[in-house]
Amino acid sequence: MDAWIGRKIGLRAGIGLTRPALEAYQLEMLRRTIAMAKERSGFYAERLSGIDVDRDLRSLGDMARIPFSREDDLRERGPRMACVPQSEVSRIVTLETSGSTGRPKRVFFTEADQELTIDFFHHGMKNLVDGSDTLLILLPCARPGSVGDLLRQGLERGGTAVLPYGQLPRDDGSEDGRVLALIRERRVTSLVGGPVEIARIARKCPEAGESVRTALLSTEYVSEENISAIEGNWGCRVFEHYGTTESGLGGAVSCHVREGCHIREADLLFEIIEPDSGEPLPDGEWGEIVFTTLTRAAMPFIRYRIGDIGRFMPDPCACGSVLKRLDRVRDRAAGKGGGRR
Repeated sequence: MDAWIGRKIGLRAGIGLTRPALEAYQLEMLRRTIAMAKERSGFYAERLSGIDVDRDLRSLGDMARIPFSREDDLRERGPRMACVPQSEVSRIVTLETSGSTGRPKRVFFTEADQELTIDFFHHGMKNLVDGSDTLLILLPCARPGSVGDLLRQGLERGGTAVLPYGQLPRDDGSEDGRVLALIRERRVTSLVGGPVEIARIARKCPEAGESVRTALLSTEYVSEENISAIEGNWGCRVFEHYGTTESGLGGAVSCHVREGCHIREADLLFEIIEPDSGEPLPDGEWGEIVFTTLTRAAMPFIRYRIGDIGRFMPDPCACGSVLKRLDRVRDRAAGKGGGRR
């Protein structure tokens, strides 16, 4: 994704992406995002009242001065986090909470916000598929703007044939036979869906996967057991994706090396912090994942804590990318799947 991100941040053709160029861009976009949020959002006008971008944000290392935001803020004060009038909101995703009294989370997107995700899916999926492939989407895709619908749009830009099916039931295999028949009939070469569901159908019918070359696992924690079941039964290569609805449904995806997930760093600025103190942690240390959106209009998230535990992988990726990689997330908080929304 380096070439794509290089173009997004304004590098001239033929100029390779570097960490200094990317981080200079991130700092500028961070300053713009905070200035915009303070001006247009009642919530951020209060939360960031003590932050002066010229005085307090001279480097990315100054991020520790910015207050965190949390899921409770989204539940309790979500509409006040918005930075655009309702007329400019093209999609609202409602995330129900467990229990009978918990307020739902509602995340707003403009059409331009969703285009950012479509563009990421278009470029991020190039390690898995091309114009010769037929991909089966086992994610919510019926509603316009759902994760499966955005994925379909991104893939079709690259000429991939797409079969939007929908999310499979997690706890039973009532639809597995229908999916297996579809894989055989359409000679499906790639799938995107939840790890539990795809592993279940791979175990049921190894011969159905003779055409499958790749699979992308999303929506929840990906275990080695499920990866082994899919690769062992179908002989395909498994890739991983990390994201949440708040991050725009797309966050980070593995490359052909398949060791960690490269972050879409032109749109998202990730941090790893010590959960109790909130202090930033160096690459290689495990802590809580925090992210800031850099290009979102409707509802930016600034130093947003979601409770997932992860780390930046400390060594450069063998693929040659300069983008940071997230290691596989630990103790993923319930209901945070990038794609389930």
